[in-house]
Amino acid sequence: MPPTDRQLDDLDRRLLALLAADGRAPMAELGRTVGLSRTAVLARVQRLERDGVIRGYHADVVLPGVAAAHRARVGIIVRTADVAGYVRRLGGLPGVTDIETVTGEYDLMVLVTAPSAGELDAVLDRISGWPETVRTTTWVVLTRYA
Repeated sequence: MPPTDRQLDDLDRRLLALLAADGRAPMAELGRTVGLSRTAVLARVQRLERDGVIRGYHADVVLPGVAAAHRARVGIIVRTADVAGYVRRLGGLPGVTDIETVTGEYDLMVLVTAPSAGELDAVLDRISGWPETVRTTTWVVLTRYA
C-alpha cells in the first residue's frame, strides 16, 4: 500500500514533483536541485518505487497524423458491481490511454486517442453500447498545452 501523504517528507514531495515534470532527469541533477547526493536521491527514488508511490515512467507521445480533434475525454456513469472488470474492458479498447475514477457526477474519466474521427467515434459507440454504461459525456480536445 502506498504511504500516506504524512509519510512523505518535503524532500520526497520535491523529488516527486521534479520526476513528474521530467521522469528522465538524471539522479545527479535531481540531487543538485534538492541538495542531496546522487546516491541519496537514488535510494529515495527506489524506496518511492518500492512503496508504490512511483508506479512507472511514461513517455508523453504525440503520434504523427493524430490531430488534437481526435483526442477526447469521456466522463462515464457506470452501474455494475464489477467496476474492476468494466475498467479492464475499457483498458482493452483501442486508443484508451488513461482511466481514472473521479468524484462528482461521473464515476470514471477516460482519455481516448484515435487516428481518425471515425475510429474515435467507434470507440465511443462501443463504450456507450455496453449495458453497464448508464451515460457518457465526451469532451473533444481542441488544444493541448502541456
